[in-house]
Amino acid sequence: MPFADKPRMPVAPRTRTRLPDRVRAWARVLVLCLAGIQATLAQPAPVPAVPSSSPSPSTTQIDDLILALESRGRGQPSQAAAELEALRPSTPEFSAQRLELLTVQGLMLAVAWQGDAAERAAAQLESWGREQRAAVPAAAAVLIRASASARNGNFQRADAQLEPVIAALPADLPPRQRYRFVHGLAYIKEEAGKLEDAVRLNHEALALADKLAEPPADKPGDRANDGSAELWRQSEARTSLAGSYYQAHQLERARTLTQEALLLAEQAHDFVALARGHNTAGIVLDGLGDLQGQRRSFEQAIAYARRAGAKLDEVHFLANLADFFLKTADYKTALTTSEAALPLARELNDLGSEMVALANIGLSHISMRHWELGKRYVREAMAIDERRGSITSVADLHRELGDYLEKSGDLAGAVAAYHQHRRMIAGILQRDQQKAILAMQEQYDADRRKRELELLNRENRIKTEQLRRGDLQLRLWGLLSVVFVLSFAVVMLLVRRVRRTNRLLATSNEQLKLQSERDPLTGLANRRHFQAVMREVAADGKLAGAAYLIDIDHFKRVNDRHGHASGDAVLIEVARRLRETLRADDLIVRWGGEEFLVVAHALAGEQVEALARRMLGALNQRPVETGNGSVPVTASIGFATFPIGPSGLRVAWERAINLVDTAMYLAKAHGRNRAYGVRLLRDDGDETELDAITQALEAAERDGRVELLLLQGRAPLEAAA
Repeated sequence: MPFADKPRMPVAPRTRTRLPDRVRAWARVLVLCLAGIQATLAQPAPVPAVPSSSPSPSTTQIDDLILALESRGRGQPSQAAAELEALRPSTPEFSAQRLELLTVQGLMLAVAWQGDAAERAAAQLESWGREQRAAVPAAAAVLIRASASARNGNFQRADAQLEPVIAALPADLPPRQRYRFVHGLAYIKEEAGKLEDAVRLNHEALALADKLAEPPADKPGDRANDGSAELWRQSEARTSLAGSYYQAHQLERARTLTQEALLLAEQAHDFVALARGHNTAGIVLDGLGDLQGQRRSFEQAIAYARRAGAKLDEVHFLANLADFFLKTADYKTALTTSEAALPLARELNDLGSEMVALANIGLSHISMRHWELGKRYVREAMAIDERRGSITSVADLHRELGDYLEKSGDLAGAVAAYHQHRRMIAGILQRDQQKAILAMQEQYDADRRKRELELLNRENRIKTEQLRRGDLQLRLWGLLSVVFVLSFAVVMLLVRRVRRTNRLLATSNEQLKLQSERDPLTGLANRRHFQAVMREVAADGKLAGAAYLIDIDHFKRVNDRHGHASGDAVLIEVARRLRETLRADDLIVRWGGEEFLVVAHALAGEQVEALARRMLGALNQRPVETGNGSVPVTASIGFATFPIGPSGLRVAWERAINLVDTAMYLAKAHGRNRAYGVRLLRDDGDETELDAITQALEAAERDGRVELLLLQGRAPLEAAA
């Protein structure tokens, strides 16, 4: 399986796991928070202490100590943060050294899972900025808080927090401080899906790193400024940019950058940079298909992380290696590697790493057909994400569990996992949709309140003028009459404007309703529209017509191999082909993700089957052309006609969808690129009996209660060629 995480920021490990959304809540944020932790030494050597009897350290000594503790913090953030706290009294209040210390300490505390302490550091910087009216301390507070937002997987919020701050930074900000901001925002942009911005910002960060490595012309003999102290930064800036190019599928440029990064890390004798560089190289080699090189790189990354004492890196790289063994079907080694990662994750109290290790152990057991044992470990992993509120990660893990159960032969377990994934995704989509609708409605309400306030202010000004004129009425009766007429005209104008505003608001609300029932990507109806239609055409909630549930085969591979832009192009083209195949009055719904629902009315039995064949043929008639190449497309379809059965049992639309959903999963489990139709052979009572048939559809066929009609799609053109 493709990597969900690749090396991104030069300051932190990138984690290669199989659970993309699930890992972004822990591994990627670790990378962001480490953005400011710099200056790696040859190995984690003790930081030079200042004897208590010695004079106060000089400014240069303080700078060197902070730099050394930044180096320590890359692998051992908790210890380094504690030593920075001890160093704080040696830094003058409101000084550049105090600013550096608090910024680095806050980022380290976030990495060390000490969120409350990180927030205290941010609060001190915020107070400093407010009291002294200083922009940079206030901006550093936002950097720490944006890191915390990203640590919780909220990259959109982190982007909204940090981007305006960077735009307002002083032009004369020292390069090292600007590097932290730019590099941090580049990471957030990439994880928020804004890849072009991420590449641009990573190039800017790389230029800053190279500039810092140039010794100043006026201090040619200054050891601290001879450029060697910045080799680690040059290395990891290239590692980060390589990660962005990997995401953009520019693998040769990514490989060249990782080679440069490793060379610089070797010159610096920097074990942390070497570990992260080799981890990046392994992920790039995965994209290039070099499995042996990939394995060597991951093993070297783990070895260097251990030499650096960077346990967080070590546990993340172990997850990468375990995933490699899962992908290459070496399940025993994958199990051994994951079992080695689990106690280390628990020692670090790293719930994200513990969850990944448990999931890897469970999937390894499932691949070896130890189904019950494997499911137990996967459920433990899900329980961790549920406690952390990562519902999307839990849904993704159900989907991955279904894939592994299907591949190992437990079809019943795979169908159950897919059903649970669908239920969870439906809930997530509904919540996201509700949030979007509420946000739009809030904007309309805000605009309406603004217009009403403007009208009220105008009316108040008119009333004030009328009072002033009342004081002059004895001398200005004639003028007052004119003013009264004018005032009346103004009030009438305002009334007309209020009415016009109300009409515009009504129109806006109608547009809002239409937008909320339409999928913005494909232009098809969404679930909300489908439910509204069901309420209008079926007062009792019963479905009438032929229902088809269509799932694009291997869609996750399209996103992983060709990018999300190509995945969107496939969805748009599938929607277009469905429109061409179906009648104008047939209902086509984007049901969620890569799934589509079709409800066609007034079809005879043979027409229902013929339509399923036409849809199979339309979807795989030719590959979809995207910006990243041709993508063959096939689909799995489940369908049935309602009312159903010899007696014409009327079925609630939710139960009808569940039935065709199960038929669709049978199509996926039995090879994909096919359709299964369901027909009841005898009367089985009420809808409750139909639910029992839905839960065990293949068993119902063996018992003679249902007939399953198999329609095989033709081979896609690209595969046939």
